[in-house]
Amino acid sequence: MSTLFTPSMPSSPPDSIGGFGVLTRLRRNGFSAFPERCFHEPVVSLRVPGKSLVLASSPEAMKALFIGQATTFRRLRMGRRVLGPIVGDGILVSEGAVWRERRKAMAPAFTPRAVAALTPHIATSSEEALQTLDDDSVVDVFAFMQILALDIAAVTMFSMASERFNASLREMVTSFMTGIGRPRPADFLLPLSALTVTDWRRARFRKRWVRLVEAIIAERPPAAAVGKPRDLFDLLVAALGVNGAPQGPEVIDEVGTMIVAGHETTATALFWSVWLLAHADDWQKMAADEVLNVDLSPDNAAANLENLPVVTAIVRESLRLFPPAFMTGREAVEDTELCGHVVRRGAMVLTPFWMLHRSPALWSQPNAFDPGRFLRGPEPDRFAYLPFGVGPHVCIGAQLAMAEAVFVLARLLQRYHVAICDDGPVLPVGVLSTRPSRAPAFRLTRRRVSR
Repeated sequence: MSTLFTPSMPSSPPDSIGGFGVLTRLRRNGFSAFPERCFHEPVVSLRVPGKSLVLASSPEAMKALFIGQATTFRRLRMGRRVLGPIVGDGILVSEGAVWRERRKAMAPAFTPRAVAALTPHIATSSEEALQTLDDDSVVDVFAFMQILALDIAAVTMFSMASERFNASLREMVTSFMTGIGRPRPADFLLPLSALTVTDWRRARFRKRWVRLVEAIIAERPPAAAVGKPRDLFDLLVAALGVNGAPQGPEVIDEVGTMIVAGHETTATALFWSVWLLAHADDWQKMAADEVLNVDLSPDNAAANLENLPVVTAIVRESLRLFPPAFMTGREAVEDTELCGHVVRRGAMVLTPFWMLHRSPALWSQPNAFDPGRFLRGPEPDRFAYLPFGVGPHVCIGAQLAMAEAVFVLARLLQRYHVAICDDGPVLPVGVLSTRPSRAPAFRLTRRRVSR
């Protein structure tokens, strides 16, 4: 195999950076906020005005935070402040009884059987999207994947097409991600009761967002069979709707959560997978050979996903290098210890998963694109690879997200060879998800032998 491709990365801050410097850099890019020492020290303690800031990026710390000492740490309240405008009190930010109720309500929609039932819809949406491309096309792959992921979310969630609201959703999500969704130091340091100008702007956004979600729900076609759930929305209404009301605040919150989490993270994962393959012809050829004679039609897609180990490894490696959820955080509810370090009550703990995924102590050639690491075995340590988190708050849609990403990538490679149109750098920008610093053009050339 040829020399492994190593993608460029943003520069790291000096090891002497203070806690306020980390929080300030997080507004611009979570991939340039953390010092290199986090690769070598399991816990780094810093100070910010009025409290401690702890940076944790080791398997031992992950196990303690999310499993062993999970009750000692709660979700950062800043998450509710920053994400609340778009997810309300949904499962991404809720805690306690509210979180347990909503998690339980949504679980039936994400069982392996439910995911298999949704795969034909993924296949149909993918085929319709690919049919819009010519045999030799120059494509904005990031935009293409965003539109396709929204189409898939619309079908699986609402049993409807997304043409009427696709542009509005993309515009609002992008404006949020690149604007008021960027965390400010004040979001970490001020109590929720202390409102800022950004909070005022977020409140205005929230009103517009709720109106858009309500409009989408109102356009949803009526069910053919009364009382029989046909999609995620029916399950949500049955579990959370007050007297079956489809536009209650609880339903609005979770619909917003699923729209954002269900399309943004998958679209970014697919973009990075395609971008990496455009720089690794050997892996692209291996994947294309694997999918050449695999039946990915709607009737057989679910059964054949397990026959795509190379494509699956490519997606997993993309998630290692560029995890959409690149970081999360916790707050200590009492004095405790973390990997031998004293953590005081009220301390904020940030966990940059992307640094865990690139630790020289855990991975060979950690910055290189090498899907083979997921083919050769053994499996990585449970707490060294966390693209979907771990513990009680692990991503509820992880299986569906993987199925969608693997299928879309496989079908794309079955039909096209992908090449990048320019050699300019594309860097990861971590704000709320891991977006590219720019959206380069790709040339998609129809393969001579294709299903």
